[in-house]
Amino acid sequence: MKAFEIEPKLKPDMSRFLIHMTGKSAIKSILKGGNVKNQGFIKALIPNGSKSDKFTHKIACFTETPIFALGGFVAISQRRSDEKMHYGIGFRKSYMVKNNVRPTIYLDNDVLGLLFSVSESDSNQEVNSLLDSIKSLAHPLGEKAYKQGFTWEREWRFVDKVGFYFNYDAIEVICCPREEQLELQVILGGFSDKIQFVDSWAQYKSHTKYIEHSEIKDKIAQGLASHDDFEIEDFLGNYEDNLESLKAYKDYLLSLQASVDDIEKQLEELVEWKNYIDAHTAEHCGHFSENLVWRSDFEQSFCPDCSRDFDEGMAKAMLDD
Repeated sequence: MKAFEIEPKLKPDMSRFLIHMTGKSAIKSILKGGNVKNQGFIKALIPNGSKSDKFTHKIACFTETPIFALGGFVAISQRRSDEKMHYGIGFRKSYMVKNNVRPTIYLDNDVLGLLFSVSESDSNQEVNSLLDSIKSLAHPLGEKAYKQGFTWEREWRFVDKVGFYFNYDAIEVICCPREEQLELQVILGGFSDKIQFVDSWAQYKSHTKYIEHSEIKDKIAQGLASHDDFEIEDFLGNYEDNLESLKAYKDYLLSLQASVDDIEKQLEELVEWKNYIDAHTAEHCGHFSENLVWRSDFEQSFCPDCSRDFDEGMAKAMLDD
């Protein structure tokens, strides 16, 4: 399997998509921002967090964060929370690589400073060009900062003075609240039929809730099994909270079971539909009909039209003879 195609179901921290995170009004502007019909545009900007006037590259940003974890952008960043960045436009990673989108290079602060210093002092044009390309993808590791930088963003960049143009048929995923999907589908027209619409914020809350309740459940189970690491008094003191957490965990599991039941029902319907199609598909011509004609001369089924055409052809051939 190609690295760019690895999915979360195989390796949960991987994604085959690159997502541009944005807000409600911005995603509509992006989808309508192209120069031609059915084209979108993500404007390239100098990053808001750039504290140095030495970084002058304009970039369009994307993340390779798996879809179910995109909600972390809102949960971690107050700015993104204020801007309600529950929206995103996703493209296949292999497509983005072909279009010169590249992963950000997170460098030690001292190394990053040296890079910028050398790039400004060297007079060799080829070296300057190389260093400038590296600078455009470089970001501080933040090892000396309180919040330790932004490696969690798993950022990729498209470096351009204008921005990233894309055709609607390149869009693989649209992230938005479920109630907002219809409005975006109207903008995208028929292209929306091949786009996966995902409520990434709902997925994030579901996954984090599962982890939270799993941790509580494991802590209680381990504590009851070993009194050395678990105080009964503490457990009894937080009994109501623990009980509510487990009840919420039970509700979550029941919701998953309901989803499984629904999927199983859909699978049964698909199998029934497939069997129905197979039973009404002519062996000879492959056409579908609810009124197949069995022909003993061929020992095969025909659709009515092909059977009639064959008889008419035979009759005409006999008259010509």
